[in-house]
Amino acid sequence: MDRLSALLMRLDFSADTFFEGAFCGRSHFPAQPGIGHLHLVRQGPAAFTHDDGTRLQVEQPALIFYPRPLAHGLDTSAGTARLLCATVRLAGDDAVIDSLPSCLHVPLAQAPAMDGVLGLLFDEAQYGGMGQKLVLNRLCDVLIVQLLRHALAGKLISAARLFGLSEPALAKALAAMHDHPGRPWAVASLATLCGMSRSRFARQFHAVIGCPPAEYLTGQRMLRAQALLRQGRLVQDVALEVGYGSQPAFTRAFRACTRLSPRDWLAQAGPAGPVGGRLAQGDS
Repeated sequence: MDRLSALLMRLDFSADTFFEGAFCGRSHFPAQPGIGHLHLVRQGPAAFTHDDGTRLQVEQPALIFYPRPLAHGLDTSAGTARLLCATVRLAGDDAVIDSLPSCLHVPLAQAPAMDGVLGLLFDEAQYGGMGQKLVLNRLCDVLIVQLLRHALAGKLISAARLFGLSEPALAKALAAMHDHPGRPWAVASLATLCGMSRSRFARQFHAVIGCPPAEYLTGQRMLRAQALLRQGRLVQDVALEVGYGSQPAFTRAFRACTRLSPRDWLAQAGPAGPVGGRLAQGDS
């Protein structure tokens, strides 16, 4: 069994469609415990807004997936959009669920492998008879699996983080690096968290994650650094917060990971990163 199948079999997820058709206006979706949302924009325009001020403008057919609770607004007042919307119940391993992005945006043109399921979904929405809602729900379940497959292949989701957190033997070390990347983690201290010897931990980590612990920690530090830079933090302050003793040392590590200095990277990325965008370079 492949890793994604094994992971999803340990989670409890199901879609429940609640709207399909033409929509013009505004709607708000509050955050509800254990509930995410799937929005299929068959025809735009549509805008999704979030409490942190970010805005996702959708002009072309796309999937927008909120895998966990996140309050968001939907605005199609610029025109009439064709939508299919579903709530998504996703429960099980909280650490694995939290490793998913808060919002995942995938234009349909970039995911041709989904065309078959989307065709069935559109046909059922238009022509379905008795049992239509059940069929739509099950097709949305399949679509979510395909969406996660696409996101992993395109590195929109960190495979190392997603699958690593599902490995009980490594979960504590991974969570420690994710939550506190600026701490001076050593292989020995991470191994102790997992109740392993240093050599066994290093071997198992590399076998599951695909890189040594130090390389993975650097990737997590760079992700945190990029988020802080977008918030307007000074480079020297970011360097200290993510575990580097000096700004030059941080800049060398940042450049090795992104091929840009922190300031040049920020000039390209902008102060507010794209909603549901690709994970930063250096993520393992």
